[in-house]
Amino acid sequence: MLKRKMIKNFTWPLKIATREIEVTRLYPEVMMELPAVERGIHELDATTCIGCGTCARVCPNSCIEMVNFKFGNPLKNKKMQFPQIDFGRCMFCGLCVDECPVECLKMGKKVIMAGWERKDIIKGPDFLATKRFSAKEVADLEAEAKRIAAEKAAAKKTAAKEGAAKEGAAKKPAKEGAAPAKKKANGAEAKPKEGGAA
Repeated sequence: MLKRKMIKNFTWPLKIATREIEVTRLYPEVMMELPAVERGIHELDATTCIGCGTCARVCPNSCIEMVNFKFGNPLKNKKMQFPQIDFGRCMFCGLCVDECPVECLKMGKKVIMAGWERKDIIKGPDFLATKRFSAKEVADLEAEAKRIAAEKAAAKKTAAKEGAAKEGAAKKPAKEGAAPAKKKANGAEAKPKEGGAA
């Protein structure tokens, strides 16, 4: 009886072993497939980020800080400020992703963030950015931004000159037209007096 139970206990693992069913996860070598709604390390689209800082303001743990990053879009993000996240304090609530007005921040599927020191788990825009401009593209965009700023300044100057010229032209006829009106009024008043006296 005891021998039968012992043999049965050995036969069951042998059957499982021959079926090639995965019993344990081979984590470091083989990463399991994560669900679509996995909240992992954030992913940043630096080409669309406007640097508004909404993500930093809405974060309940204050783990997001806006820092400089040179591979963004200077036409949209004039200060070139992008989020840096301290994953030692982040609770992966996703509020920063929900509140982003241009949807440039999202939760990715990377979950490995270990490090030897505290600073190793503070990830800046250079790590988070999945989409970014090259140095040449950034230089072209900066030149475009300068050109647009110069055009706006020139348009303001011409508008101010035209406005001043219109105001000056409007004031001169008003003064010239005001004097004859007074004369007519004085003449109109004088005529009835003369006619009344006669």
